[in-house]
Amino acid sequence: MIKQAGFSLMEVLITILLVSIGLLGYAALQMGALNSSLDSFSRSQASIILEDAAARIRNNSEYMKNDFGLANAYTGDVASESVYHWCDIEGGIIPEASCDSDSSCSMSDLAKQDIFEVCSSLVDTKIPTGIVGASCFDRDKTGDSDKCSYGSRMSLFLAWKGSEREDVSGKEEYSQNTRCQNELNLTNEYACVQLEIVP
Repeated sequence: MIKQAGFSLMEVLITILLVSIGLLGYAALQMGALNSSLDSFSRSQASIILEDAAARIRNNSEYMKNDFGLANAYTGDVASESVYHWCDIEGGIIPEASCDSDSSCSMSDLAKQDIFEVCSSLVDTKIPTGIVGASCFDRDKTGDSDKCSYGSRMSLFLAWKGSEREDVSGKEEYSQNTRCQNELNLTNEYACVQLEIVP
């Protein structure tokens, strides 16, 4: 009787099949991790930009105190709880600088310059569909002419179109249903980060 040594062709083919399935699973896992890291990068960049915006607004708190009856540069001349867009990269809406460091700026011009600086930071992050803006939840709705009274809650936001790979998640399109959609009237394809402050 002759003993067989080595592998048969069938064993080799089964091994190749199992290794191939494992490698495909690993590739799908890597693609999922890549999607997650891209979303995580966008969220961390959005948080940094919004923290900068909040610090700028707090530094210009005298403007917030003294803008009674005037259109607030940070929240626009919109009704309470309405959304005011500072910039929209995809839409090509980017404000211009209103003053430089060598000149004496009014508080309103300084606020507009703050918006320009924040939007410039967004452009530098390379988030191609970014939108930055704010809304004010006016604490004094008794009929005064100030649409964002001092001490009102401001909600700053940065939104961008999310991405989803059908071959990884099985979804055909990116979809959200969060405060971004409910409060900011954004479509479901947007993800966002919100930061609320009381300047």
